[in-house]
Amino acid sequence: MARAWSDFLHPTVSAGPHNTAPPLRPQATSLSSLHRLQQKSPRDDADASHEGVMLVDTPAFVHSFLGAPSLFSTSNSDDLDSTYLAAPTSYRQPLCGNAEGWGPLSPFRYDFTPCFLDVWTSAVAVFGIFFGTGVVWWLITRKDKAEVAKDWHFWTKLVSDRLSRCMSLVSGGHVSDIGIPIHQVVIGVIIFTTVLQTALQMVNSPGVWLGDFRFWASILTIASLGVVFSIQYLEHTRLRSPNGVVLFYWLFLLVVFGVKLHSLISQHDYEKHVLYFITFCLSFGLAGLEFVLEWLVPKKQSAYDALGEDDECPSEYATIFSILTFSWMSPMMKYGYKQYITEPDLWNLAERDTTRVTGKTFQDAWNYELENRKHPSIWIALFRGFSGSYFQATIFKTSSDILAFVQPQFLRLLISFADSYRGDEPQPVIRGTAIALGMFAVSVTQTLCLYQSIQRVFQTGTRLRSSVISAIYAKSLRLSNEGRAAKSTGDIVNLMGVDSQRLQELTNFGQHLWSAPLQIIFCMVSLYQLLGYSMFAGVTVLIVMIPINGLITTMLKTLQKRQMKNKDARTRLITEIINNMKSIKLFAWGSAFMNKLNHIRNDLELVTLRKIGATQAFSSFMWSATPVLVSCSTFTVFVMTQDKPLTTEIV
Repeated sequence: MARAWSDFLHPTVSAGPHNTAPPLRPQATSLSSLHRLQQKSPRDDADASHEGVMLVDTPAFVHSFLGAPSLFSTSNSDDLDSTYLAAPTSYRQPLCGNAEGWGPLSPFRYDFTPCFLDVWTSAVAVFGIFFGTGVVWWLITRKDKAEVAKDWHFWTKLVSDRLSRCMSLVSGGHVSDIGIPIHQVVIGVIIFTTVLQTALQMVNSPGVWLGDFRFWASILTIASLGVVFSIQYLEHTRLRSPNGVVLFYWLFLLVVFGVKLHSLISQHDYEKHVLYFITFCLSFGLAGLEFVLEWLVPKKQSAYDALGEDDECPSEYATIFSILTFSWMSPMMKYGYKQYITEPDLWNLAERDTTRVTGKTFQDAWNYELENRKHPSIWIALFRGFSGSYFQATIFKTSSDILAFVQPQFLRLLISFADSYRGDEPQPVIRGTAIALGMFAVSVTQTLCLYQSIQRVFQTGTRLRSSVISAIYAKSLRLSNEGRAAKSTGDIVNLMGVDSQRLQELTNFGQHLWSAPLQIIFCMVSLYQLLGYSMFAGVTVLIVMIPINGLITTMLKTLQKRQMKNKDARTRLITEIINNMKSIKLFAWGSAFMNKLNHIRNDLELVTLRKIGATQAFSSFMWSATPVLVSCSTFTVFVMTQDKPLTTEIV
């Protein structure tokens, strides 16, 4: 590369084999000039080296090029340092004291710039500060403190203050007589090494560090470690499992530190800034140790929690990673693989899913409506009591929908990468590797988000149903004689069995009220970028399908109402037959009541059920046919109106 730069800067020097002129120091007017020098095609190098052709034949251009300001000018010897701690006094971008700037890619090597790396470090720190502060408030105000013995796992992270111990012993007192400050040794050492790294940044960049983002990234990291310190100290006596924010914080920090360590190695900081490199490696290793201790080593339980229940659901004490991957179900899956699972083999319900808890939650919300609103609403009461898990499902569903449209973009880039090898300018292999890894990460994340959304939706629906059934049953026990006359036993049974089931199904379809428009918007934007105005043909098909689906929905609604009346009539008749069985037998009215019951069941209920099935089948057909019709109409219009070929990248 130095030889090529020398030939470029001295066009009168031939690149022939007999030339032994020493290469001069490379100079460039800017980072963009350096990029142009590095991106010079191999054919130009070959022409310069084998044919002896002068690269520049205009002396004026050489004079202007050599006279331009240079990032690697000999007058600024400090600017030659392209390591992480480098901070030249000139050619700095705002809030970035490094010569490489914000990047994101370094102009000197295939790597990220130091300032861009610290953007991700500060992002992890802000995550820990923002969410960690909320966790600290939640642990202090919402969770009760329990007496938990301090085992080796606790003392690995938390030890007594040696100075207080020594002072107590010197003064003749006993250690147990004083309050011993507890310090997290591992996090304390990480904080110390981070402070030392910050000091090294200040020493290596005097006059620059205060306006350098790298310095403030270290300050944010120290603050976030303090918040995590508080969480890990509080969770020992308040939680049965590690907190999810802490686990994700250490995981993200390890990923960012790993990338930064690779960057430091590529910059040879282990030779130029040995102390900084050692302290950073120590921080990285201790962060990994802290993550292992927090995640894989079981916490000591209190005496009450240690007793537990024989069939306690593992989701009660599962970590956030176990919840996201459903690995807490593994013992039951292994047991079911070996032998048939019966009801006694199943775990108990989680405490928050039991009817006792859900019924009390709904009753509290309903009492609040009765006391504070002139016109109480059962919908608002249900939302107040059970919206938390449903809101979590909404977040996961939104993430899944977004990632569902990111995956085709990666596939389009992968097809473009493969097609580039048919031409003369193939894309670098690292680009294809990055695309493949991105597709894998997106696919895994989308699957996690989708099934977490489904699980929380069904969980919310089950809680709604159990709470409503509990409220209806409790109300039926308190009905007066006048109330019993207005509502028969059959109506109450229908409310508990049928209407509550419809309420549970509503939670499943409620997500589509906002998810479907969001997916349509993403799809239209993506299609417009690929197909242009041809995508409006597919939009037209969707608009035509709206009234058809609306008509089908109206028919289903009418049939469902008719079916509910039939069910009420059948239930009311059965209840009447059972309650008056003695009179029916006495007067020999059995045949008459049987014919009436068969009429309701066969001529009314089954006929309506058959119509509902046919309508639902037609509705499913229309839903399945709509994507095919949209694709066919869109591609047909594209082929007929566009001059471009319909390539695999577009499809």
